[in-house]
Amino acid sequence: MKVLGYLVCDKCHGKYRLKDGESSSDFSRCSCGGNLRYVSNVDSLRSSPSSGFRFNLAVNRKILAGVLFVFLLIAAGVAIGFLSPSGSVQGANSTNNNNQNYFTDVQAAPQNASMVVLGATNIQVPQGATVVTQVDRVTKDPASKVNNSLSPDFKPTSPSQLVPWMEGARVKELMKYANVTVIPATNVPVKKINNTWYGPDDKGNYVYAVDPGKMTDLRSTDAGNGTRMATVTHGMNVMVPTAVNNHASLVVACGDLPGKAQAEAYMNTKGINCYAPCDRFTGTLLDQNSSGTSLGTMPIRALKNGKGAVIGAQPIYMNLKEKIIVQTTIKGYPDQYCDAPKRYFDSFEKTYNVTLDKVVVDANVGQTSSVVDAAEKNGANIIAVRVLSPKDKGPVEAWLKKDPNHRAVLFHSAAYEPGYSLFFEFPNQVTGDDTKPVFIKNISQSDLQDRFNKVRSLWQ
Repeated sequence: MKVLGYLVCDKCHGKYRLKDGESSSDFSRCSCGGNLRYVSNVDSLRSSPSSGFRFNLAVNRKILAGVLFVFLLIAAGVAIGFLSPSGSVQGANSTNNNNQNYFTDVQAAPQNASMVVLGATNIQVPQGATVVTQVDRVTKDPASKVNNSLSPDFKPTSPSQLVPWMEGARVKELMKYANVTVIPATNVPVKKINNTWYGPDDKGNYVYAVDPGKMTDLRSTDAGNGTRMATVTHGMNVMVPTAVNNHASLVVACGDLPGKAQAEAYMNTKGINCYAPCDRFTGTLLDQNSSGTSLGTMPIRALKNGKGAVIGAQPIYMNLKEKIIVQTTIKGYPDQYCDAPKRYFDSFEKTYNVTLDKVVVDANVGQTSSVVDAAEKNGANIIAVRVLSPKDKGPVEAWLKKDPNHRAVLFHSAAYEPGYSLFFEFPNQVTGDDTKPVFIKNISQSDLQDRFNKVRSLWQ
C-alpha cells in the first residue's frame, strides 16, 4: 500500500497513516478535539522543534503496540465505524474517558455490533480543578431555606458549607476527593424574547431556554428591558458565561430541560465537562465529537492513588438482541422525570440506527415494581429506570440481588440517595446514562469482565 503521509494530533500526539484514496482534507480533527497536522514522513515528527513529538515517539515505542499512542483507524471507517460522516476522526472516547485502551480492538459499527457497553465513559477531575456550579441546592436552597442568609456569590471553602443533598451532596464529594475550587455562577443575565426566557452563551447571545419558574423574585432580580439577573442560579442553561470565563474543568448543574442539554453540548465544544445528576435529556447528547464530556446519573468516586475524583467508569453490557424494560410516564411534575429512560433509549435507537427489543412500561414515582414485574414476566435481565425514593429502590434492589446477571441503567437518580446508593451496592450491575456508549463485537464474558475491571481500576 502506498503511503501518502501522516496525520498527527497536536493535542494527544496520536498518529494516523493515510491510505490510498485518502487525503488529509478528509479528516477535520482528532477524537480528543485536537487539530490534525499533515507530515510527509515519520522523520519530520522527530525533528519538529515545536511539537514535542521527539519525546513522545521515543517513549511510546516502548509501550506494547503503541496502545497509548496510535489511533487504530480502518480506511473510511467501514470496519469499525471509527470515522464520522463528516470525516472527523472519532471513537468511543474523548480526552476525558478511558474507553479506547480497553475496547478499541473489539469495536464495531453499531449495525454490526453484538453488544453495547454502557457506563465506561468517565470524567476525571484532577486535584484542585475549577468546578462551576449552580447556586441552587449547592450553596443555598431557597425551597428549604438552607443557607438562606448566604449571599449568592458565596464561594465555599469546605464541604461542610454546602447543601447536603442533591447537587450539593455530589459537589461535596468532589471537594472531598479532589479538593476542587467551587465557583457558583450568579448574576447571570437572562432575557425574555417572544415570551420565552433565555440564558446567554459566552458571547452575549441569548440561546438557552430557561424555565420561567426560575425567574421569580426568590431567584432573580429585575434588570429592566426584559432582562433579569439570575442570582440563585439553577441549570446548565445559565452556566455558560461563568464556566467559559473561569476556564472550568467541570460544571455541575441540573440538566432536565432541552435548553440545559443544549448548553452542555456547547460547553463540551469548549473542552468543558458537564455533570447533571438531575438528567432528563441526556439522549440528545449522544455521539458528540467534542473535547468535553457530559454525563448524567453516574457515581462519583475517588481516583486511585488520591489523584482526584472520577465520575462514571462503571460499565455494564447489553446484548443488542436482549429484551430491555424501559420506564416512562405521561404525567407532569413531579412524575415527569420518570420518562427519562424512554427518552434516552428512543434517542439511542435513532442516533445509532439500531432497533432494540424494548418493552416500555408506564410507571410513576414509587412504581418501579411495575418495571421489575415486567422484567420478570418477559424474562428480561436489564431494566432502565428512575429511582427517587425508598419505595422506588426496594423492588429494584431486590431484583438485582436475585440474579447477578440482572442489570439496571439509572436515570435522574444520582441526586437522590436511594438511587445513588445502588451504584455502590451493585457496582457490577448498575450504571447510568452514558453519552458515549461503546459498540463491540462478540467476545467472551471473561474477556469482557477483564476489560471492565481495567475501567474500574480507576477507582478500585
